[in-house]
Amino acid sequence: MEEKIYSVSSLNKYIKMLFEQDTFLNFITIKGEITNFKAHYTGHLYFTLKDEFSAIKCVMFKSQAAFLNFTPEDGMKVVIRGQVSVFERDGTYQIYCKSMKQEGLGDLYLAYEKLKEKLCKEGLFDEEIKKKIPFLPSRVGVITSKTGAVIRDIINVSTRRYNKVNLVIYPAAVQGVNVPETVIKGIETFNKLNNVDVIIIARGGGSFEDLFGFNDEGIARAIFKSNIPIVSAVGHETDFTICDFVADLRAPTPSAAAELVYPEYSEIIKKILMSKGRIINSMNNYILRKKEFVTRLKSMKLEKVPLDIINKYHMTIDNIMTRSQSKLRLLLEHNKSKCQSAIAKIDALSPLKTLSRGYSVVQSKENNKVIKSIKDLKKDDKLNLILQDGTVDVVVE
Repeated sequence: MEEKIYSVSSLNKYIKMLFEQDTFLNFITIKGEITNFKAHYTGHLYFTLKDEFSAIKCVMFKSQAAFLNFTPEDGMKVVIRGQVSVFERDGTYQIYCKSMKQEGLGDLYLAYEKLKEKLCKEGLFDEEIKKKIPFLPSRVGVITSKTGAVIRDIINVSTRRYNKVNLVIYPAAVQGVNVPETVIKGIETFNKLNNVDVIIIARGGGSFEDLFGFNDEGIARAIFKSNIPIVSAVGHETDFTICDFVADLRAPTPSAAAELVYPEYSEIIKKILMSKGRIINSMNNYILRKKEFVTRLKSMKLEKVPLDIINKYHMTIDNIMTRSQSKLRLLLEHNKSKCQSAIAKIDALSPLKTLSRGYSVVQSKENNKVIKSIKDLKKDDKLNLILQDGTVDVVVE
């Protein structure tokens, strides 16, 4: 007898039929804690309901969500009524919610709110004590996972804006029980070495539970005690942690943190030139107004215009012009010095300086990857050898 072969969709339809025929699954009441909540622009609500040991996906369509008298959010404990069924396209089962009522807030969220209130009363969130982020830092410390998209985003955005950046990475756990210990150690290490001008604490987005390691009192107090300004870039724009409230500056994303720390070089030069132009125009206008005033005095027909009064005004104008020109020169020299200093910083970070001392950069000809170890090479590999004045093709023998 020939074996009958079914399609995936046929199997999913059959399983869905079994679910729908089960009376228990068609009218079920469940309680749990909301996580990964998302309100879709269509009005539908998507979230996960979890307890201590397990989790299940849920969806509440707009027609039922319209009757809710509260706004669901992560960490909230709720009781839902609905039907367990199969989403045929993905072959997953989930609860289709018909109603929902709030039971209370989850333990994690209550702990978060309690710590937030405590630290706020102690003054750790006060704006007046926050340190200013330095303009054009020569070195930036980044506390984050040494792998993943976050560090790549920070490097890409920083180098695109400033081209020659100097980043020091302190690898830390960004999820789980080791987050507080490693992040605190990173803050303390940078402060002990005093080798960076600003610190970025970064982590990508995630659920409330994923980010909970950054809601730690130890991290908050380490940030507060830090002598180095700290930028918090934990999660996405809608995510807030204790780390964000204590930090000297909050960035909505890790990429935004790089933009806040590193200004664009072209904008720096543009602002210097604009300031120089405004100063020159201001001084020229001032001198012109004084000249016009003298001209009006000379044209005035008075019965008595003592010569000494006119001479006095001449002397006053001469003094003003002298002081103005002196001040203008000082301002121009000051801005010129700032510009030269900024250019010197950029030049000092240039890789061409290193190449001019006899060093070279070895790249794989196949994928342009920089070779850092002989372990990355094998016989007959084709390489590019980048020197100060050009490149050479070489083959490994």
